[in-house]
Amino acid sequence: MSLEVSNLDVHYGRTHALRGASLSVAAGETVGLIGETGSGKSTLARAVVGLVRPSAGRVTVAGEDVTGYRGRRWRALRRRGLVQYVFQDPLRSLDPDLTVEESIVEPLLIQGRPRRAAAERARELAARVHLDEALLSRLPGELSGGQRQRVTVARALITEPRVVILDEPVSALDAATRVRALEFFKQLRASGTALLFISHDLGSVAGIADRIAVLYQGEIVETGPARTIVNAAEHPYTRLLVGSAPTLRSAAADRAEREELRALLQTIGGPA
Repeated sequence: MSLEVSNLDVHYGRTHALRGASLSVAAGETVGLIGETGSGKSTLARAVVGLVRPSAGRVTVAGEDVTGYRGRRWRALRRRGLVQYVFQDPLRSLDPDLTVEESIVEPLLIQGRPRRAAAERARELAARVHLDEALLSRLPGELSGGQRQRVTVARALITEPRVVILDEPVSALDAATRVRALEFFKQLRASGTALLFISHDLGSVAGIADRIAVLYQGEIVETGPARTIVNAAEHPYTRLLVGSAPTLRSAAADRAEREELRALLQTIGGPA
């Protein structure tokens, strides 16, 4: 497996953000991680890249157990570029004083690669993510939201990572740009990249993911093939998500059924 998370616990003070979370992503596979705001999705992602320290469990990236990594070892791993994180807000994740090209090539320059070779690679990736080469000389503030998102994806891919974490990568995009972005993410599977696609939108994830993991109040309550999750979900929270997605909801999933599921969720100890 390119990524394995096993029995992960994370605490923020007295708050138990993750409880025994486990998932895996194989090379060339896309796994969707679904849950509402505050369910622990970004916490899990940040634990994978060393931005959050777990209190229990294990994280393995490309066969390398990184659970106990601290400071220098994490910095060395990040320089190698085995795992890359595409943050939800592309504007805040890009240096406003660097041009698009400078942002994209920065990971290679940190590795000590020649600037000319890095620039050539940046142009290749710009074309791959459908970013006009003329935009490479611009600053992030001069780009649209969709263009900035493509810059962050190009920057993540330039090190040829084994694992890419996409945190709400299409939430800020218009409908047409969202469709193009999802098609591009599908193409990444052919390169053998393992994708962890994080979203609150089951409709977007269902069309791209091979498997889906459902996170509810810090616990992964259901995992399975995307088709099974959409058509035969077992956990009431998953069924509520499916029923709330207009493009996925069947005629039988009416308001009365959703209210019944909310009531059931309350009985098992969580807010509806």
